[in-house]
Amino acid sequence: MLSVRSLSKSFDKLRALDDISFDAADGQTVALIGANGAGKTTLLKCLVGLLNFEGEARLDGLELGRRGKSARARIGYLPQTPAFHGDLTVQETLAFYADLRRVPSERAHSLIETVELADRGESRVDELSGGMRQRLGLAVALLGDPALLLLDEPVSGLDVSSRLELRRLVREQAARGRTVLLSTHWLEDVPYIADHVLMLHKGKLVHQGAAASIVTQNITASRVFLRLNGHSHEALPLIKQFTGSDVDQSGDWMIARCPAVEKARLIESLIEAGITILDFRVEEAPVDDALRQLQGTGAN
Repeated sequence: MLSVRSLSKSFDKLRALDDISFDAADGQTVALIGANGAGKTTLLKCLVGLLNFEGEARLDGLELGRRGKSARARIGYLPQTPAFHGDLTVQETLAFYADLRRVPSERAHSLIETVELADRGESRVDELSGGMRQRLGLAVALLGDPALLLLDEPVSGLDVSSRLELRRLVREQAARGRTVLLSTHWLEDVPYIADHVLMLHKGKLVHQGAAASIVTQNITASRVFLRLNGHSHEALPLIKQFTGSDVDQSGDWMIARCPAVEKARLIESLIEAGITILDFRVEEAPVDDALRQLQGTGAN
């Protein structure tokens, strides 16, 4: 479906992307991860035709460099911050972009339902929440019935509920046979939303593999801070069952490194054991930590 070979991009003396190669199949969701400045947005902009590049990228056999217009007609793109006119309604916004893409108005109406904005069709864009704006952006990206969806940080800045909703919508598009390439800094989302993962570091592709490997290699471990009601000694064995490592203490806080998929079960187990949790918070695993761990395993 999408084939990228030796793709490179420079801005003056800065090598923003350096010899990137990968494939993405029909119906496959590929997560593009990396710290800020790693080259994620630059790569998406190259593929969508906003930036020239060296190397080769083909979509269904069409070379993006030489037959860019034909290939781009098969691409839907959602930038990190969609720039919509705030005084237009949801319906007017989709009708505007449908006219630009020469798409029948019926298609625009059906997409409002697809992204579950039918009840907000008459709402102005500047009245929408961040999650609703992202869903509207996804509807615009889908107007041309694209084979490839490029999504730049689609869940950035969203609350948990909106993130889960965007996850579901992305999975639905992949289930319909679309290839999805999305960038994200939310490592926790990757195993639930993607089949494959690409990690960029300073413009280089330093890791690619199954998205599930992020869980199996404990890459998405987060730090869980727990303040308990005088039951630290009772809680310690339970916490270690889920962390498999030492638990630090700072004042009346217990601090444990816990795999992302185990966080809810850890809290649930403490409550079931009758241990009162006065307070807790979670620090998500930084992308930089994941990079160091992947490089330490020798994965490539």
